[in-house]
Amino acid sequence: MKIRTLCAATLLASCLWFQACTPPAWFVTAEGIAEAAVPITGSIIDIVDPALAPIVVIVESAFSALDNAIKTYQKQPTATNLQSVEAAFTAAQTNEAQLESAAQIKNTKTDAEINGVIQLIATAVTEIAALIPPNAPVSASLLATSAQAKSTAKGLSKYDLEKQFNSLVKSDPRFKGKKIHVPLLHRL
Repeated sequence: MKIRTLCAATLLASCLWFQACTPPAWFVTAEGIAEAAVPITGSIIDIVDPALAPIVVIVESAFSALDNAIKTYQKQPTATNLQSVEAAFTAAQTNEAQLESAAQIKNTKTDAEINGVIQLIATAVTEIAALIPPNAPVSASLLATSAQAKSTAKGLSKYDLEKQFNSLVKSDPRFKGKKIHVPLLHRL
């Protein structure tokens, strides 16, 4: 009888520990989108106006920091780590808006792909914001941003963003070698 009780207690403790360590689905999706945004952003570094390169690097770094903050939170879901995720998201959002503003490309016909990539980066920010549930323990301003993003978000995943990027740049020689490959195993 004691062995059964001990086994049941161990099993229950294991289940509770696993649930505590399992990140919410919205967090996993947000991490995937942030991961996809890093190479998408980096793809335009070589082809934009050299004056824009610093802000492109900042945006790429912001998405990388967001991805790292999410991974840290998943390993240790503490309030401090959640604040780091929120700060990283806010930085990515702010820097993306600055890139969009700075990239006022004059010839929209020839630079439609670049504009499209910049809009795809903006879409990544919107999609991440829309994933935040209304009961998440984050600041009121981030919850307001999330509520606003929900009306424009399309429910895209990392793979949707990568597919859109690949489709967008497939015929532009400036993006040669910039196609993002999604391993088949990761799509399952």
